[in-house]
Amino acid sequence: MRTRTPTAHPVTDSALPAPLLLHRSENPWGASPRAVEAARAELLRVHRYPDPRYTALVDALSTHHRVTADRVAVGNGVDEIIMMLALALRGTGRAVVTEATYQGYPKSLEAVGLRVTHVPLDRHRVDPAALVEEMRKGAALVFVCNPHNPTGSLLDADAVRSLCEAARATGSHLVFDEAYAEYADDSFTSALPWAREGGAVSVLRTFSKAYGLASLRVGALIGGPDVVSRVGTVQDAMPYHVNRLAQAAARAALEDQEFLELTRVSTATARTTLCSGLDRLGVTYLPSQTNFVTAHLPGSAPAVTRRLLADGIHVRDAADMGMPGWMRISVGTPSEVLTLVRRLEAALAPAAGQRTPR
Repeated sequence: MRTRTPTAHPVTDSALPAPLLLHRSENPWGASPRAVEAARAELLRVHRYPDPRYTALVDALSTHHRVTADRVAVGNGVDEIIMMLALALRGTGRAVVTEATYQGYPKSLEAVGLRVTHVPLDRHRVDPAALVEEMRKGAALVFVCNPHNPTGSLLDADAVRSLCEAARATGSHLVFDEAYAEYADDSFTSALPWAREGGAVSVLRTFSKAYGLASLRVGALIGGPDVVSRVGTVQDAMPYHVNRLAQAAARAALEDQEFLELTRVSTATARTTLCSGLDRLGVTYLPSQTNFVTAHLPGSAPAVTRRLLADGIHVRDAADMGMPGWMRISVGTPSEVLTLVRRLEAALAPAAGQRTPR
């Protein structure tokens, strides 16, 4: 098989050193060249509206995930799908999310007037038993992030099964956000088998992370035909969500699974390098199955984040995600990881003015 190496795309149009953007879990390897070329070709047709039914993209997703087309919805990023789910299901009752998770869930749910219950994590991991209990108590809509953001942890196969079975038994609608699924190893258990049958479970996937199409905003929902239809009713009020370039790029990205695999392997290698650097600095971190690592800096995370920002390094203070004292670091290229570790060492140094030369 022909060997390809993902290539990062640094900013080169400035005399100033480019900042290291390690705060949004973006793919530093970029997107598949096929996806970029597909988007470029669509520039010749920007005077035409995109397909409002996303037919070709829905067909590609249904083939890729082995479901019928009536089980697929697409949106302008997963964020929009979350909001459309909230609008479509807002009359069904109480919603549940975990604490210390992606803030798009509670923000969308609360914006449409839903009452939201927050379930604590158990030692920085999703507690499936607590979520099952909430479903038994009548929760109508439950969001679970797996792999989890911002901890990077996974639910095991038994936990995924217990949650899906509880949703079917109780009538709750369970939404698994699997935005980081492509980065996880073989221990990852997707909820897709449950989303392919029945209507109690939906799965969210994105093209913003491993596929490298963050700026084009394409997300997908795989679930029951009834939920997909209800999301479609909401979407019909605001047509043309996913633009022409994004639809073409997403289809091409799905076809280039070789590039996706190279991205996954390259990210895993760089993540190991990052963890080794944190070990050397004596910084505690959580094991991760994603393209980020969340490090523990009790009492100093905000200050260290500010020092890194002043040095051109963007990382995420996880306090706004419910984890004060923690800092989420996106996995960059090997050279970016080494730069981050070097400058983090300087930011942690007792002498406030100490800096590693650029």
